[in-house]
Amino acid sequence: MRKGNTASDANEANGTCAPGKVGANMADAAVSSGAANVASSADAEGPSSPTGASIPGNIARAYEALDSFWREQNQLYRDVATSFGISESAFSILYAIFLAGEKGISQRDICVQMCIGKQTVNSSIHKLERDGVVVLESGPGRRGLLAHLTPVGLELAERTIVPMIEAELAALREFDDRELELALLLGRRYTDALRSHFTDIPGVHLTLQNNKAALLDGEAALRGVKAAAQGDASAPRNDGAAKRGGEGKGAPPGGCLSSPNKKVR
Repeated sequence: MRKGNTASDANEANGTCAPGKVGANMADAAVSSGAANVASSADAEGPSSPTGASIPGNIARAYEALDSFWREQNQLYRDVATSFGISESAFSILYAIFLAGEKGISQRDICVQMCIGKQTVNSSIHKLERDGVVVLESGPGRRGLLAHLTPVGLELAERTIVPMIEAELAALREFDDRELELALLLGRRYTDALRSHFTDIPGVHLTLQNNKAALLDGEAALRGVKAAAQGDASAPRNDGAAKRGGEGKGAPPGGCLSSPNKKVR
């Protein structure tokens, strides 16, 4: 699932996660500078970057095409949420709570997992609580409150979140093993390259470092996505899927599903 792209999040990044609107604005600037009118040859020079450096035509085309894909995917998720009469932020929060299952999830973890600003999460959580969808309870051995779905909330998730997860998995099943491996490998390489070059920007401090633990967690998640996408009944399932007796169609634990080209925001 795509993460954090609501209007309120764009005004409330708070250093937690770069809001999607930032990337959209950069893409708008690139397109307006002529990135759409690049030469057809892969090694032909394209338009100039904001720094005045020439951008190779293949890079300019890839930049525009990837941004277009991510915009389209974000709109798909936005359409799903609005079709169910749910705001984007509430839909993402419902998704995170559902994946957390019986153990519940803190507002801070929702902020991190879904890249939504803490004020947006707080206000949305309390509205869901007033609507009888969510209940906040003290977690064992930890300070603060954890969000859980009520029976009403679980029924809502069954009608909205579950069909979307199953559609995401169905989309992944359209790729064979080789295609999945390649997509995941390239996604990992692109993310690592972004981290490396973002680190070079003066004054930028990244919250997620490329450490061994993070890499191991990422590799485990990729294995889970692949197994679930191929319909492996032995693939790990989240508590939410177990509650509904989900026949091997659950999402891998500890995160949301992403299609190979989906931009994490």
